[in-house]
Amino acid sequence: MVTAMGIEKHAAFYRGYQPDDRSRIPVAIVLATLVALWLLVYLVSAVGPHLGPVTAKSPPHPAYVVSRPVSH
Repeated sequence: MVTAMGIEKHAAFYRGYQPDDRSRIPVAIVLATLVALWLLVYLVSAVGPHLGPVTAKSPPHPAYVVSRPVSH
């Protein structure tokens, strides 16, 4: 038979898992941080240079023209 003290002990343990007793502020901070990081990555990728598809008719990349050895 379970005593009243035993029930209160278990109730106190599980009370911490109820959503009303937990603070939502840390969850909101984590969510806002994730959204801000995603937005930062998105904006950096949108502003960065867009390289088109490389084909046989594409001109060489400017770094290749500068770094190729000079023929004598």
